[in-house]
Amino acid sequence: MAPAKRAIDTHSLLSSRIGGLLGLGLMLGLGACGGDDSAAGPPAAPVTKAEVDGASPWMTPPSVKTVERDGADLVISGLGDPGGRVVLRTPVGRAYAAVADARGVFAVRLTAADGLVLTPEAQLGQDTVPAAGRMVILDSQVGTAAILSPGEASRRLGPAPALAAVDHDGRAVILSGRSDPDSTIRIDMPGRGPLQVRAESSGTWRVTLDGGVPSEVQVNGQAFALPGLATAGQSEANSAVAVLTREDGYLLQWQAPDGAPQTTWLPRR
Repeated sequence: MAPAKRAIDTHSLLSSRIGGLLGLGLMLGLGACGGDDSAAGPPAAPVTKAEVDGASPWMTPPSVKTVERDGADLVISGLGDPGGRVVLRTPVGRAYAAVADARGVFAVRLTAADGLVLTPEAQLGQDTVPAAGRMVILDSQVGTAAILSPGEASRRLGPAPALAAVDHDGRAVILSGRSDPDSTIRIDMPGRGPLQVRAESSGTWRVTLDGGVPSEVQVNGQAFALPGLATAGQSEANSAVAVLTREDGYLLQWQAPDGAPQTTWLPRR
């Protein structure tokens, strides 16, 4: 006896196939709508770590303003990003850090030795933004230091005379100092006519000269005898700063990041 044939419900089969086709069409229609950027709006920007932490995604290099002695420590303070981390790093990688307050004011405490070179940096995670200049501690006992920046006048921190710095790169000479804000400074040099320059609102002033370094500079009648500021080229960039301490001031030999030799003279009072 032959086995009975199973009846096939063609109506149910047809209905399921139609339902599947309708479902597929609906999915394709939704996919087409989802791919329309104008309907969905622009894609969301990636969230940075700084935004997650509630900080600004942009970092500003810190600016050192003062160096003061406090007991056995040297306190280096200045301005940075509010709530940002500030690091003072040595050429060999040792770091001294502090967090700026809500106003952006930071204060880093360290035990410093004369001749210590520090690069101020803003730090966020593994990212750092260094300041343009390097700081050199000249006298850790009284809190005297200088900020060295290629192509710029060296900035003295602590006591400084009317002529604060003389910078030379073998081509140009920059004379700079401090005076009353918006005051007029008279500068006299042998073999050159008198010059007049107006101080900025901060009291700082600078004059750029072509040619060699003068042997003497008078600032508002106060005379300063300058040593020879010969620049010696070196084969590669060096992060070190050679400091020669003399009775009449500090003579610094250093290099720009591109290896160009620089010489700075910082007179005493």
